[in-house]
Amino acid sequence: MGNNKIEPDKRIIKAAIAAVLLALIFVACFFDPVFYKVTDCSFKHLTGLSCPGCGLTRSFHAFANFHVAEAFVFHLIGPVLLLGFVILFLKYAYEAISGNIIQVSVNPNLVKILIILFVLVWVGFWIVRMLGEIF
Repeated sequence: MGNNKIEPDKRIIKAAIAAVLLALIFVACFFDPVFYKVTDCSFKHLTGLSCPGCGLTRSFHAFANFHVAEAFVFHLIGPVLLLGFVILFLKYAYEAISGNIIQVSVNPNLVKILIILFVLVWVGFWIVRMLGEIF
């Protein structure tokens, strides 16, 4: 096999990952967490404050149904995560079907900076939201 070809057993793994991501995307589209009332948060019940993930399910649902502004209100990171899931689904599905690897070269330092920025934005959003609930 060439260096950009995927072995058959790894294609199966990529297909399974793509299937899980597709299921998550479909759930985000068609499962309304407000209607089914399954978004209870143990952290919020114990402390009265939102946890770092509070609102993600509602944000995914809103974004998947093209309610972009509402999605960012529910959770700032939700649309970014769901968009990432869609991109990963497309990558893994393509690789599983075609047998070719999509190679993307990214500066490792840039990746580290983006991960740190992502975490800081997530934690910052949580802190601001908690302060809004306290005061």
